[in-house]
Amino acid sequence: MTLFRLVGIQDIVAIPPSMLNPKVDISRVILDILREKYEDKFMENLGYVICVLNAKYTPRAILIPGNPKIFNEVEAEIVTWYPLDKEVVEAEVADVKEFGVFLRIGRIEGLVHISQIIDDQVSYDKKGIRIIAKKTKRILEKRALVRARIISVSYSSPSPSFKLAFTMRQPFLGRIEWIKEDLEKIKG
Repeated sequence: MTLFRLVGIQDIVAIPPSMLNPKVDISRVILDILREKYEDKFMENLGYVICVLNAKYTPRAILIPGNPKIFNEVEAEIVTWYPLDKEVVEAEVADVKEFGVFLRIGRIEGLVHISQIIDDQVSYDKKGIRIIAKKTKRILEKRALVRARIISVSYSSPSPSFKLAFTMRQPFLGRIEWIKEDLEKIKG
């Protein structure tokens, strides 16, 4: 189950003079600054920030002598995703390489090592840019939809980012078509 969270945050936004214009809505400017700062970034205490929904600011600005920016305290609501170990997700195959496949969940990518794709021996078809299972003849290629389990989430510092590793080598994981075929076999 994917865990999305709606999180309230507080921050101080620095508005440069170039963005101040009587014709421009200050709320929109603040929202744009927050989106630039938070969206599509991983923050260790929040997770991956998908979007900033809204922002409220205090009308009293803070001015610092010698600094042309205007500072405002803001409260905002953001939508985040915190990837959890063992979480099952649906993703798209973004790329196929000799060592495995990269899955994409929104703008996030992670790796399924070649040994974790299917419970079968596999080979990499360099010409067709795909993975082929030897016994089952199942094929995995770019843009295929898959279900995978997160087996590793690693965070790196100083720049907040993370890496995901997946497995599809368990029952009812893998390419969606494979799962449907397996369910049909069970139903008889």
